[in-house]
Amino acid sequence: MSRIEVLKFGSSVLRTLEELPVAVDEIYRHWRSGCRVLAVVSAFEGVTDRLFKEADTLFGSGSSPAAAAFVATGEQRTATLLVGALIRSGIPSRLVEPHEIGLVAEGSSLESTPVRVDAGALERFWRGSAILVLPGFYGVDERGRTALFGRGGSDLSALFLAAELGASCRLLKDVNGVFDADPAGSTVAHRFTTLSWATALRVAGPLIQAKALRYAEMRALPFQVGRPNERACTLVGEARDQRAAPGAAARALRVALLGCGVVGRGVYDTLRRYPQTFELCHVVVGDVAKYADIAQATTDASVVLDESIDIVVEVFGGVGLPYPLVMAALAAGKFVVTANKALVAAHWAELSVYACGLNPQLWFSAAVGGALPVLETLQALATRESPVREIRGCINGTCGVVLDARAAGKTRQEAIALAQLGGFAEADPARDLSGRDSADKLALMIYAAFGEWFAPETIPTRGIDTILGSAKGYKLIARATRVADVVTASVAPELLGLETFLGRARGAENRVEIELETGQVIKLSGQGAGRWPTAVSVVADLLEVARLAETDRSLPTAVPSLVAGTVGCC
Repeated sequence: MSRIEVLKFGSSVLRTLEELPVAVDEIYRHWRSGCRVLAVVSAFEGVTDRLFKEADTLFGSGSSPAAAAFVATGEQRTATLLVGALIRSGIPSRLVEPHEIGLVAEGSSLESTPVRVDAGALERFWRGSAILVLPGFYGVDERGRTALFGRGGSDLSALFLAAELGASCRLLKDVNGVFDADPAGSTVAHRFTTLSWATALRVAGPLIQAKALRYAEMRALPFQVGRPNERACTLVGEARDQRAAPGAAARALRVALLGCGVVGRGVYDTLRRYPQTFELCHVVVGDVAKYADIAQATTDASVVLDESIDIVVEVFGGVGLPYPLVMAALAAGKFVVTANKALVAAHWAELSVYACGLNPQLWFSAAVGGALPVLETLQALATRESPVREIRGCINGTCGVVLDARAAGKTRQEAIALAQLGGFAEADPARDLSGRDSADKLALMIYAAFGEWFAPETIPTRGIDTILGSAKGYKLIARATRVADVVTASVAPELLGLETFLGRARGAENRVEIELETGQVIKLSGQGAGRWPTAVSVVADLLEVARLAETDRSLPTAVPSLVAGTVGCC
């Protein structure tokens, strides 16, 4: 059973609609490390205060269930919008309401305390989606009416649920931990790395709801406090207090972005949300005139070799143009993050030295499955006692869109046009339709699962144009099986029943089944193509590099000495 991570996003983090992608990145980080996630959210900044004032006007100043239900609409709206942002990024998620999970509270309508939850209901919801989003701050009373947990009550929601579920909990704030003084108003504030209950109760307010702190102490539940997507945090609930050692002022990692098309523009827009973490220095494009809104646009690809650049992000696509640039950047000691599965597969012999070992410089999670964490899951399973027996899946979003359209009666050209219009298919979709793109991805999956390299051109491959007659029920399946230490692989259309997990894949959705030697089957699903699903995976690699570099960002040039290792949670 996978770990459970409860993440609470406060209004200091989710101030407005524009901050939702930051929460998406934090949630995705935990999901791709193998966690099931319960995201508990507050209303956007200022909304709860406004709703309380309106409730006083509408319902009077007393404590009434109607007023509580009215105020709770702030959290409900934020939670719904976060689910929408996750789905846009290809991350399977579901909104759950307190009444659906039996989150029962005792006390008055405006100041209650959670007392029980139906953990079995949450388990059932997790079977359909690894990410659940819950509006925080309230539960329901014995009569099913809304009952608020008091100001700052989303902290209590998260800590109560973590205690009941035996989960880890991280409270996401606008500071990277608890300080001994207000860091915004003091030049001598020091961050705690660990904090005892006694000191937390004395210094953590109003950062953490006092009622929530007392509850966590009663349940002996340690938890983390920090900013989204950063490693630095405070662990509350330790035996003694410990402050972070003073260090040099951190600087942003300097990035050169190669390509600003469908995926590149998504990466560009996302990186602008992290000015303290990344400085986007260059954006290499084919025609600067088409990118008048991007001050860093240039046609000079040699900028990847600038001594000041720490990370090169390659989203050009293709092999011939990006390969020498990527190799030059790696040879110069820079990190490279790419979504280009064709490049990695075609030049694995040369690139593998940079992608493997304790100090990988090359990161390519987005090369397979878009937002779907296929490679991370396979790498984690490879270390288990029960090895992988078979991988099978739909791993090409373009083919999924085209096959669905053809099954609905569209012609081949009409189906391809639909895929292109949706941003899933390239201008020339030949590699997708022929199955070569899936073969590239399958080669990387085989290496992650079995530690063997199959050159993509050696994998028997048939594309979807070989389907005769109706395309209804067909999926392009990439498959690799190990029997008695012999691995076989193939890519071909298969006729699947609608009752099967792979047969239910729709459109650009990627689905993968990983069968272990024990017979256990692990099922993954998520959006496998498009701007945001691919961009969220590229940015996840970038944020992982940045998290690993947090203690060493003052270096004047690249930072190749960092130990990357396996992606994990703070």
